[in-house]
Amino acid sequence: MKPTFNIIISFFIVLPLLLLSYQLGTPEAMTAANIGEYFSKPALRLSLASASKDTEKKKLPLRKFEIPDFQSAAVSALAWDFKEDFYFFTKETSAARPIASLTKLITAAIVLDYVQPQENIVVSLEAIKKDGNSGNLREGEILTVKDLLAAALLESSNDAAYALAEHVGAKLSANPESNATPVRAFVRAMNQKFNDLGLVHTNFTDPAGLEDIKSFSTADDLAKFIKYLRTNPNYFLVWDLLRQKNYQAESQNQVAAHDFKSTNPFLDEYTNVIGGKTGYTARALGNMALLIYGPNNTEIIYLILGAEDRENETRRLIEWVNRAWEWPIEK
Repeated sequence: MKPTFNIIISFFIVLPLLLLSYQLGTPEAMTAANIGEYFSKPALRLSLASASKDTEKKKLPLRKFEIPDFQSAAVSALAWDFKEDFYFFTKETSAARPIASLTKLITAAIVLDYVQPQENIVVSLEAIKKDGNSGNLREGEILTVKDLLAAALLESSNDAAYALAEHVGAKLSANPESNATPVRAFVRAMNQKFNDLGLVHTNFTDPAGLEDIKSFSTADDLAKFIKYLRTNPNYFLVWDLLRQKNYQAESQNQVAAHDFKSTNPFLDEYTNVIGGKTGYTARALGNMALLIYGPNNTEIIYLILGAEDRENETRRLIEWVNRAWEWPIEK
């Protein structure tokens, strides 16, 4: 019994004390005060040399308060560094607003969710009957998905947006449970997309942004969608197109040749533009979504909704952010 008893004593008392003394350094260090201090601290510590730099929090820009606060004439506006989730400016970002042709950003995403850029589309008479003649599309001409995306995103062609919606919607409405026309099926997919992303303060009724009575979004929802659009590899083509000043296309059946020109004025004004989209209806007024590179590898989303002069409001906000905020120097 005695050897067994000694083994038990060693296992439950001596061995833990030895382990504890090893972590503290020496047995002499095991005073009551030191033990209390020991157990109040983490058992494991990482040296500064071994700590991952990825865990270090990036230094955020500092407000220069000698620069007055920005006063926006738009109904809604924001400037957001989505990588750091840092807002430089916000105004009425939860207000529901018609977003006009900014809708085509969502249309482009739905298109790329279901079809390939090289697919061919026959432009229908119904598509070219839509308001506006941007893109100058012709009935019966055959263009690729990429060509029509360029027309919709650069020239903001309503005809191109509807041609895309008809093509993709036909695939969606082929589902026996769809019970919708191709365009309605496409719009349903647009709303489902936002719902899946948790952007529930938005509703779409058409793929071009023309129907602005029951179609609306918020600056918050739209900014979060733009972040999603930017960070998802499936949509790289959108940004490749949005940075182009013009895009040339010729119909596959030689019906017409096109030179789609961007409506984004900031491509000529700033060298750090990633891409942007304009929008306007009489009800929505002027809208602008712009993504630009900022200091220290940031990407800043600028959104202007409901402005009499969207270009000037966007420019004023960009210049204010540059003056009113100071970024730390990266080492």
